[in-house]
Amino acid sequence: MRLEQSKAVVIGNGCAGAECIIAMRDNGYEGDITMLTSSKWPIYNPMLTTYFAAGKIEFAQLFPYGSNEEFTKKYRVKIHGSSPVISVDAEKRWVVTDKGLEFQYNKCLVASGASPFLPHIPGIDSEKVFTMRTVEDALRLKSVMETKPRQVLVVGASMVGVKIMELCHQKGIEVCLVDMAPHLFPLAASPQCAAVLEERLKRQGIRFRFNARLGKIEETPGGIRACFSGSEASEEADMAVICIGVRPNLSFVNHEQLVVKKGILVNERMETNMPGLYAAGDVAQGNNLLTNQKQIIGLWANARYQGRTAGRNIAGKPDKYPGNIPHNITHFMGMDFISIGDVANYDYTEVKQHKNKYIQLFWKDGLLSSANLIDEFYSSGAVKYALIKGLKKQEKMKTGALPVAQDILIRELITEVMKG
Repeated sequence: MRLEQSKAVVIGNGCAGAECIIAMRDNGYEGDITMLTSSKWPIYNPMLTTYFAAGKIEFAQLFPYGSNEEFTKKYRVKIHGSSPVISVDAEKRWVVTDKGLEFQYNKCLVASGASPFLPHIPGIDSEKVFTMRTVEDALRLKSVMETKPRQVLVVGASMVGVKIMELCHQKGIEVCLVDMAPHLFPLAASPQCAAVLEERLKRQGIRFRFNARLGKIEETPGGIRACFSGSEASEEADMAVICIGVRPNLSFVNHEQLVVKKGILVNERMETNMPGLYAAGDVAQGNNLLTNQKQIIGLWANARYQGRTAGRNIAGKPDKYPGNIPHNITHFMGMDFISIGDVANYDYTEVKQHKNKYIQLFWKDGLLSSANLIDEFYSSGAVKYALIKGLKKQEKMKTGALPVAQDILIRELITEVMKG
């Protein structure tokens, strides 16, 4: 092994890692910075991979920070690509890669991102099974789509799943969307809102199969056969795309040193329980402002803010990031869908519909707690503001003044929306 000294090490070349490095340099950090990553590609946005596979953006647009050469020169960082970290000793402040490199650091950020989750079932390693997260995934899917498959099975009624569904539909490919949940967007949409979306999609020719747990995948002469637990009815297609979520890349982390649940627990400064070690992005459990609990919030903006906060603190400029609210905004098949907050935790709900617009508000303890919106993109900011306003002003919440203010704000919004 070869020992190298680096005052700062960033593990991972995603948004959180990039923003950490930018913030360090912008705040006067002059020490050496080393980035270690398993990827051979420049810093890319995983959320854009479906757009590239669909032919909506050019390959270069996957990389918002430019080439490695450009990033290296601008921010004076040494990047070791295709060099995954295999261990971190947070007590000795030691990082080891599979290339035999060892780095001793003063400060280190773990921002290694996440990978697609695949169920442990027979046939999951078939060459006719695809995922969608990495540049390699996008290139592979784009290539197979050029062969014009007739039928595609999309497993996972998630944000990524519906984008793959849309991609197939636009190319004239028959698609079936499968999920073990009872409806579309099980984590983001209420059953009522999901029913509206599903009906619109059915009218466009999309077929659904819910409450279906994938049991195994068999290869056939023409493609694959998906079998489901407790059901004799299988689904046949030319290929399957698995979109059932991601898991943080933490195989190199010593759980005896770091406090890890679903991700690494961090405070508002993005510090872990180990001195000198920070975490950000898809590996970090930061604050959920709605629940005041630690949660991984897998959003590009959240990773950006967490990375910047870590970078400022590493540079010696104290900073805090209070947290975020889970929210999703996606456009597919001619519709906008927005989910803000936790739609599963509420006391009562109300629905307003007018033409193609749909608003469902959820209330908890007299305060707005979450919302689902269809084709009402421009109202999402006001709704999110109302949630945050209620969360920040704890004293007013006790007096009863805030619920009235929130109620007026939201009802004025609904009135304005329904005029159109």
